[in-house]
Amino acid sequence: MSSPRKRRCTRGAFGKPKARVIGRILRENNKKAAEPPSPTEGGFNISDTLINFARPVIDQAGNNHTAIRGAMNVAILVWNALIDGEKAMSDAKEKLLALPGATPEQIEELTELLAARKTELYPDVKQLVRDYSLNFTKHGAKIRISSINIAPPGVEKTGIAAQLGAIPQ
Repeated sequence: MSSPRKRRCTRGAFGKPKARVIGRILRENNKKAAEPPSPTEGGFNISDTLINFARPVIDQAGNNHTAIRGAMNVAILVWNALIDGEKAMSDAKEKLLALPGATPEQIEELTELLAARKTELYPDVKQLVRDYSLNFTKHGAKIRISSINIAPPGVEKTGIAAQLGAIPQ
């Protein structure tokens, strides 16, 4: 006969989903995470990529959980706008200007910093972030990101797809 203690050990059909660790513990003795591998190497994942991309904004947030969530929201908004193009970037700047206390100079500086960081670190990554969850525990933080690759490697765009706007140029 099964007991509640045994049921807790079962894993189910697909195992337990494990969250990706952000790579730094939110304490005074936090250590910098190693640089994630590039998209061409094995072991690439979008979670590590976005954490590394958003590192300057996250570091400014300090250990405040609400500020870290806001920093990730801003970083993901700019990331998606950089992949979508100029129209999306202008919309993102308008959203950022609507934040309390934001000035146009700050927004320009932030978007230029993140755009330079994206082109420097991940010029070939074309994954749009659909959703993410950021959970804080007593040992640190974990993040899960779901994304869509809009330009998968090995797929060439055709003239018809480009005309319809299915694949961005």
